[in-house]
Amino acid sequence: MGNNQEAYDAECAALARALELASQRNAAPERVTIFSDAQAAIRRMASDEPGHGQQYALQARKSIATLRQSRPGIVIEARWRPAHKGVAGNEKADEWAKIAAEKSDTRGVEWPNFPVRTEVRGAPLPRSLANLKREISEKKRAEARQWAGGRTSKKKYRMPDSQKPDGAVANSTKRLASRFYQLKTGHGLMGQYLNWTKNRTTPQCWWCRYRSQTRDHLFKECPEWKSQQKALWAEVKKETGRWKDRWKVKDLLADGRCSRAVLDFLAATDVSRRVPVEKEDAVSTVSELEVREWLEEQGAGAMDPGGGGTPLFLPPPDLMASAGTV
Repeated sequence: MGNNQEAYDAECAALARALELASQRNAAPERVTIFSDAQAAIRRMASDEPGHGQQYALQARKSIATLRQSRPGIVIEARWRPAHKGVAGNEKADEWAKIAAEKSDTRGVEWPNFPVRTEVRGAPLPRSLANLKREISEKKRAEARQWAGGRTSKKKYRMPDSQKPDGAVANSTKRLASRFYQLKTGHGLMGQYLNWTKNRTTPQCWWCRYRSQTRDHLFKECPEWKSQQKALWAEVKKETGRWKDRWKVKDLLADGRCSRAVLDFLAATDVSRRVPVEKEDAVSTVSELEVREWLEEQGAGAMDPGGGGTPLFLPPPDLMASAGTV
């Protein structure tokens, strides 16, 4: 069919061609049944709306009208069959399809509208909409990868091989997916990143006090999550055959085979979920209830202004007191 057509066009053309051959028989059959493994092509034949494959849908409708004119009670149906397994002759059909995709007019059936099918057609078919759409999508993806590649660090982030979203992450909860992607891009709640953004004074791990809390440290070394790490890497080895010493975390997070194991690890831990308050900021985040509980631990006298303890609320200054009496 030429190099400006897609597999979808070939499937639609095959259905239209089958109906055309049936309509050209001397005696119209009582029933016409076409088997195909292309659900999209079958659905296209049911509609003549503008879009991909419209010309084949119109050809199919013309052949159906001819068949019904010859035999009004004819039954015409297209049945979907998964793949080609167990159907005699399909190995040969697959072989011909591959040849036709590479060399036009090899079998004389590639051009349904060409009057002399055994001759080589002088010009290819017009470019299909499906072919144009695929080329546009490929160019958009290439531009997007180039744009993203210039704005990300290759040391922290690996571009996915496929543009298709990760199904395991997409089907997880929103909170879990956000933690996954934050870690994947290197922007998770980690000591190293928070220190780099000046939201924490040091990159130290707040669980084990290791000097730098990185993704590799959290996924491989931090003793706080030792049992969860063991379960993670056992599942990764089961899926990929590689142990943790052969993995970089950026590659782990980019491999779709490991996504389920990583999500289970995140769900079982507090990695990239919360950040404890540093000591110098602890006073500013203590709630009134915590102050009251602390005073109660010091003794009942601490809550009694006349008992010699520290009162919960200090009296207002004289200036404020005098202002209130005016």
